[in-house]
Amino acid sequence: MYARDYDHLLELIKENPDATPSTFLGDSSYASWLYDHSDLRRLKSAMQGDPDPEAMERWDLSAGLWREQVAMALAALTKKRQRAGNTVPSAR
Repeated sequence: MYARDYDHLLELIKENPDATPSTFLGDSSYASWLYDHSDLRRLKSAMQGDPDPEAMERWDLSAGLWREQVAMALAALTKKRQRAGNTVPSAR
């Protein structure tokens, strides 16, 4: 099952503590791509700035959906890091 949005992702991660967080990101989603091709520092920085117009066009996202996808990737990477024993502050 793929997460519909950030809050649903957090629910799925909580309900399935043994699953890899990326399991809940749609395979062809921007969030999944970010999870695979970015890092926490870049995602945190992206959340502080304006939406990326090139990414919005390429992935056919509104500014709100772009931000949601970045937040989802950030949450999944954060949880992955926490589970590895490297505690990182909350994604949002």
